[in-house]
Order: sequence, then C-alpha cells, then structure tokens
Amino acid sequence: MEVLEDKWKKLRLLEEEVSDIIIEDNVSEELRYKEQRSLVGRMVSSRTISREALEATMAKIWRINKAAKFMKVSMNIFVLVFENQEDKLRVWAGRPWLFDNNMLALREFEAHIPLHRISFDHESFWIRMHNLPLSCMTKERGVQIGSTVGKVEEVDVQDDGYGWGSYLRVRVYMNLTQPLARDRTLEVKGESVWVPFSYEKMPRICFSCGCIVHWTNGCCSVLEDSENKEVQYGAWLRATQFQRVKNSSNFFRREEGG
Repeated sequence: MEVLEDKWKKLRLLEEEVSDIIIEDNVSEELRYKEQRSLVGRMVSSRTISREALEATMAKIWRINKAAKFMKVSMNIFVLVFENQEDKLRVWAGRPWLFDNNMLALREFEAHIPLHRISFDHESFWIRMHNLPLSCMTKERGVQIGSTVGKVEEVDVQDDGYGWGSYLRVRVYMNLTQPLARDRTLEVKGESVWVPFSYEKMPRICFSCGCIVHWTNGCCSVLEDSENKEVQYGAWLRATQFQRVKNSSNFFRREEGG
C-alpha cells in the first residue's frame, strides 16, 4: 500500500482525482459503540496466522464474558470486537499477549487512520529488575531505571512506595524494533551494582540482535565468525514464574499464553 501511495503522488492526476471528498463525522451511535469496544491487533510473526485458531486460543486465555470476534483486515492484522468495554479494558490491561510464543501487538481502535499507517512498533512489558539494593526498590527508582528502557507506565509497589521483594517489577512501554535491554549498572553509595532484567510473557526474540520485531528491514546484526561468537541474547531473558499481586490491572497475568 505504501508503494502504491508513493506512486500515486508522482502521477499527473485529473481534477476529479485530486478533489477531496469531505467525509462527515456522522457515525451512528450503534457503530460508534462498536468502535469503542474494539482493538486492532497484529501478530508479530513471519508466517500467516489463522484467524480461527487465533480467535479460539485467545478465548481460552482471556476467559472474558464472551469470546471476542476477530476480523482479518490484512495479513496478520485483525480488528478485535468485544462484547462490552469492560472485556476490552481487561484485555488491554493484561498486555502483552502471546499466541504460540509470538506476540499479539494491540493498539487502540482509531477508525480514521488507514491500516498501513498504524504503527505496531511498541508494546508494554513488565520488566523484573533483579539484584537491586532494598533502598532502590521504590517507585521513584523504578521510574528512574525504567525510563532508560522506555516510557514507564507503572511500578508495582505497595501504598507506601516500596516494592521490597526478590525483584522490582516495572511496566514499560518499549520499542519492539530495538534490542531488549538486558541490564543496567547502578552506582549506589560509590559502589557499582549490576541489575539484570527479565521479561514477563516475553515472546520469541531474535537471538542475534535481541529485537522482537524485524518487519521489512530484516535482522540488523551481522555475526562474524558466528560459530565462535558468544550469543548475546537468549531465553534466559524470559521470566518463568509470575508473582501474585493485588493490583487489579494485573488480573490477567498468568502462565497461559506465554
């Protein structure tokens, strides 16, 4: 579609072809309500994903009031229509979602944007930050460290701002085309502290470059002498167990779906 749009810009168009058709915003209440309980999703996979298989599998994982309807609008891109807004919001809050260890990237439904202009290059992930000193397991430090990865959306702490435990959980809106952040190094009271990361519900990633998404550009990593080169990314970045939390936004976090 982008190629066709570029070609169209170079053509000598007729008057009726360049004249804008004004579209009035007079959508019926019924259609507007359908838009309000819909999301757009893209399966991050190089193979074509069956709509029927995806719809049936996610119905089992989500366990919402009524299974969402998946409507295919392009290769691996679907409009998801939920029975009500409550179901939509619960699924939205539980991101990311996996199908066969491939990520279903979700976006809010914006009916006025052409499909090829919708970006699926970002998604929210819960990152576990390990080996933190207790003094750094706070909301403030979670935001400080998480902001070096992406946009911090939430830090899983108690009402007093502390998140003492075996790790600190931070929800970050990340760029999927960039290598996963593996760790950070802190300086605390003059001492260097290594903080490794792990990701809850981490999908398949490229072990060469550490990216979740390649899209049309392919892998950005060129491995020289790959037989002797240490692999820089791997399944060890995936968190294997989920901590039970009281935050209602984490209601859907479980082992199902990855």
